[in-house]
Amino acid sequence: MKKNAFKFFVFGLAALFALASCSKKVAIDDYGIYSDFDTAMGAAKKSGKKILLFFTKIEDGGLNETIVNDVLHSSGYAETFGGEFETCQIDYSRERFSKKSESFNEAQNDRDMKVAVIYGAETTPAVLVLTNKGYVITNITYLPAKNVKEFSDIIETDRGTITEMENFLAELDASKGLDRVRKIDELYEGTKANYRYQLRALSDEVIKLDKKNESGLVGKHLLARASTKAMECYLRREPDKAVECYLEPLKSKFLNVEEKQRSYFAAAYITGNASPSVENSEKIINYLTMARDLDPASQLAERCVFLLERQERILAGQKETAAKKAAEEAEPSAESSAE
Repeated sequence: MKKNAFKFFVFGLAALFALASCSKKVAIDDYGIYSDFDTAMGAAKKSGKKILLFFTKIEDGGLNETIVNDVLHSSGYAETFGGEFETCQIDYSRERFSKKSESFNEAQNDRDMKVAVIYGAETTPAVLVLTNKGYVITNITYLPAKNVKEFSDIIETDRGTITEMENFLAELDASKGLDRVRKIDELYEGTKANYRYQLRALSDEVIKLDKKNESGLVGKHLLARASTKAMECYLRREPDKAVECYLEPLKSKFLNVEEKQRSYFAAAYITGNASPSVENSEKIINYLTMARDLDPASQLAERCVFLLERQERILAGQKETAAKKAAEEAEPSAESSAE
């Protein structure tokens, strides 16, 4: 399936479903494959195994059908991978998200959409190799495997990366104090931006362990947490609270100028996604001005200047429209008074 089409499908569905807070149903099929990610995570934490997380869309046929029917549902799959991995397969075929479908399960759909958003699912079929804590080790976005052996060969091409991550996490687990802070940051830097949500607890550790910011990394991880907290606001369908996630870190003395600029810029960006209004335009202008003035010579300041000019034009238009509307509404009252 085309990357952009699936991406828009995922985020379109995410906008339709509110995250449910009901109890999770254990979902595992006859092949030992989980269909609920939280359940698979729970099993992995108990077993100590890594996770293979599959994104599929069976209705598209082709490689999607092949990876499910000839690999996951093959008699040799569990024998080959069961000792090392827990497996979770989430299918995003449109039919299961239709309320007319007999298998429609809104709570499960909500959980599945959250997984798609958190892991930046953009195409199917795809598989992520995860640690038992949900950290991404590697991702494979093209799965031409026609059987278990061919899929095993694909996984083995990333064996070096898998082993390297396992060794690094062993070092991380053994680390303490500022050494752990630096190890966490190394993991953060080595993880793609769209996979960093699952590192949020580690960013919290950095903030807790380095109370005096001896590492100079606390500001970075305050912003990292701002990003994940803002995402959680959107997942809870509370976008109006996301701006505060970026304004809160500005109270810390540990943010440097660049980090403060990024906080204000993010606040402006999020406000720009809200309903257009004079009030929101004024907020955007304020945030962009604050960001620009912190370091007028920076590249981000240049971007702020460009956006400020545009937003000021928008605000002028909004005020003009509001004034015209007010005048039109006042005309009938004026005529009534004359009579």
